[in-house]
Amino acid sequence: MIVDSVAYKVMSASAPPFGSLDRRTNSSITELFIYLYDLSPLDLDLLFLLIRNRKPLSLEELSIKADRDKSTTFRSLQKLVSLGICIKETKGIKEGGYYHIYSAIDIKSFKMETEKKVKELESTFHRLLRKFEDNMHEIISSVYESTDTSKT
Repeated sequence: MIVDSVAYKVMSASAPPFGSLDRRTNSSITELFIYLYDLSPLDLDLLFLLIRNRKPLSLEELSIKADRDKSTTFRSLQKLVSLGICIKETKGIKEGGYYHIYSAIDIKSFKMETEKKVKELESTFHRLLRKFEDNMHEIISSVYESTDTSKT
């Protein structure tokens, strides 16, 4: 599978090749991408291909490298572009017409985008915890109130 080999090469280039910490870190990063960005295996494959190649690739090139048909690859690329982690550029053809090339955003921007997603998630968890706490207070209060009224 492309995700495993590409993610390993991209995310752990400086780490020892067979260490368990390296595999856990690699797995954690992949899971973070999947969770924060709701990425499918193909989405991850394409993202890592773009990061690894460091140059824009066409739909055709990406379809071949990912071993997927163009329509499936296109849908996945559209998702990556809409998430803001992939850039789509239009190139003109001398004879007329155009085509698109795709590239991953730079690492600094990707880090900032990921930090933003983590902060949004953290904020959501805090809201849920406050709501849970409020609901628990209401439930506990109602239990005590019902106990008090049953004694009288």
